[in-house]
Amino acid sequence: MDVDDTLRSLGKYGRFQILQYVYTLICSPSAAYPLVIYVFIGYIPDFQCKFPSDLLTNYYRETNGSQNVTMYTRQCDVILETNRSGVVTQDILPCTDGYDFFGRETTISEWNLVCQSEGLGSMPSTMVAVGQMIGASLFTALSDKYGRLVVTYTTFIGTSVCFILTAVVPWFFGFVILRLLTGAFAQGFGLVLATIQVELFPAESRGFVSFVGNLMWTFSISSIALIAYLLRSVSWRYTMLTAGLVGVHSLGTRWILKESPRWLVVNGRYEEAKVWIRKAAKWNRKDAAIILADLNLALENGNVQGHAENNTNTEILNSQINDVNERTENINLSSHLEEKLSVLDIFRNRRILITSVIVWIIWFVNSITYYGLFLTSGTMNGDMYLNFFLNGLVEIPSVFLYMFTINRYGRKKTCIMFHAIAGVCLSVSAVLMYLKASLVMEGFATAFSLVGKFGISGSWMTIFLYTEEVYPTNLRALGIGLASCSARIGAMISPYAALFGTHIPWGPGVVFGILSVLVTVLIIWLPETTGKELPNTLEEVNDLYVQKKDDQ
Repeated sequence: MDVDDTLRSLGKYGRFQILQYVYTLICSPSAAYPLVIYVFIGYIPDFQCKFPSDLLTNYYRETNGSQNVTMYTRQCDVILETNRSGVVTQDILPCTDGYDFFGRETTISEWNLVCQSEGLGSMPSTMVAVGQMIGASLFTALSDKYGRLVVTYTTFIGTSVCFILTAVVPWFFGFVILRLLTGAFAQGFGLVLATIQVELFPAESRGFVSFVGNLMWTFSISSIALIAYLLRSVSWRYTMLTAGLVGVHSLGTRWILKESPRWLVVNGRYEEAKVWIRKAAKWNRKDAAIILADLNLALENGNVQGHAENNTNTEILNSQINDVNERTENINLSSHLEEKLSVLDIFRNRRILITSVIVWIIWFVNSITYYGLFLTSGTMNGDMYLNFFLNGLVEIPSVFLYMFTINRYGRKKTCIMFHAIAGVCLSVSAVLMYLKASLVMEGFATAFSLVGKFGISGSWMTIFLYTEEVYPTNLRALGIGLASCSARIGAMISPYAALFGTHIPWGPGVVFGILSVLVTVLIIWLPETTGKELPNTLEEVNDLYVQKKDDQ
């Protein structure tokens, strides 16, 4: 059964689908903020060790004032300089009285996460990545089994509640645990929401839908800089609370958002699918009876459809439509459309497994390259908030190039193009940084690095859409979740790129460039999905490979 035909009958950009889609876009900031908010609430402000005046007084008393004692502080210790008859000695003492921080209060300053405790300062970011891995695998699997809607609104509410609790929790380890939960809920919510978006529209609309979604994601990432800037004079807790309140409408998501029609049909929830169609037809000013008749005729494998084609009499057709509407229990759908799948089916099916491994590698390379470039390019001078905002907006050109190429040239060619741009430009940037012949060359190196980031950003958008299109419906969200898990591994490794870059400045560019070139070659082995209906079964996924062989 072609679900896309039903969506086209309702109007591929019908008012009902558009309103549903717009609401999913409104939800985007709540999915984006957990990934980047720590940039503003967890940065290390200027600080120094507190001056231990009691220690100097006690030391003076012990020496009866017979020695010249000078004390000055550094960031992580205190230097005690003693002059004994012209002989100067120095003692290095720890910060026993804590630290003086300058500027806005952050999590670092509140819990003194510097010096010996510096490692704890990065723990919240690590826990978010761990939570994302959990959420990507757990909640996507649940959405394939129990439905997109129930997982979306529960994880959305969980994300908002965790944000608000994080804003008031007084203990650091409570904060860390909440960050882990936030990462899990937000990742599940974001991935399942993206699945709903692509399942609302037929094949020819998915490129445009993905384009608008990526554009909204870019603005969502950038908008957190505005929130943080407006609240820059108060505690980090207000920034966290505001970000949580942005998602307060999650309490109504259960009633605003509807279940994916494709998931309903594939899982045999025909009555609920009919309710969805009637509602959409009412909003789109379409005749629900005719659409339901066509749907039921298709579900009955064409038996009734053939009868309808041979009877043009209006009375017969109207009688047939009324008869179809009365039947709600005797739809005879082939069992393969109700195919129940699990994660084990990915490893049992050779073609899905090969596709999955290649897709996982691409997500990993994209993640480690994107976040690695972000971290190694963090030396820009100027205002932190403006720099972050512009760093998000710089990805917009790749969104428009993606929109221009994704349907015209196909998913594979678009992904190859973006990875080729990233691989070549990052390699050239590394060579220019190695030569360091002049300031002009260093400027060109930076420019090529930015173009490389442009390329990897475009690849992110392409592979996200492609991953949704290459899995059957009952594995689609799980497939995206497993791919996201591989991306989270790359995100956790990427901070070491910054450390690598401090020793070998051109090193990260070489690694990222080589990885991008290798991925470009791997993409050739994947089937094309442009213009194809989203596969509902494993058999339909295999058909993609048959078509790939025929095209060759």
